[in-house]
Amino acid sequence: MKEVILNDGQLSPEAEELVNEGLKVLKNTGFKITKKRREILSLFAENQQYLSALAIHKALEAKYPTMSYNTTYRNLYDFVEVGILETTEYQQEQLFRYNCHLSHDSSHHHHHHFICTNCGKTILLDACPMQQVTTDLSGVEIQSHRFEVFGLCAECKNEIET
Repeated sequence: MKEVILNDGQLSPEAEELVNEGLKVLKNTGFKITKKRREILSLFAENQQYLSALAIHKALEAKYPTMSYNTTYRNLYDFVEVGILETTEYQQEQLFRYNCHLSHDSSHHHHHHFICTNCGKTILLDACPMQQVTTDLSGVEIQSHRFEVFGLCAECKNEIET
């Protein structure tokens, strides 16, 4: 995944809305609103991609040199628990991004993701293999499913090829 840089400037209106929605969820679930939590949410809102805990920590360490990696990781998992972030795993590393129901990129419909392994960009996939899976697995009770496709987005593929 590419390096993430903390933008200390003004957030776009869309990013600001995402941050405010995340902060509202935190407040409604009893979490204290802190500058560090706001900064973490801002990184996700600005980047709109899957990010690792290490990438988040590195982006914040210049501004918050005493903030431990464990604190970063704990905050990310708190955000997952309250529904602000969603998580996936790639090459034995947990990756996080804004939950689709908050980021408004899902139109609140069932979908899956293509995830770029270079930059973390996600592309929504409306296709779902569950029709075939339920046919192949007759007699079982499926309780949940997840379908993700990993590869290089067009931009990263072109960048690597040139």
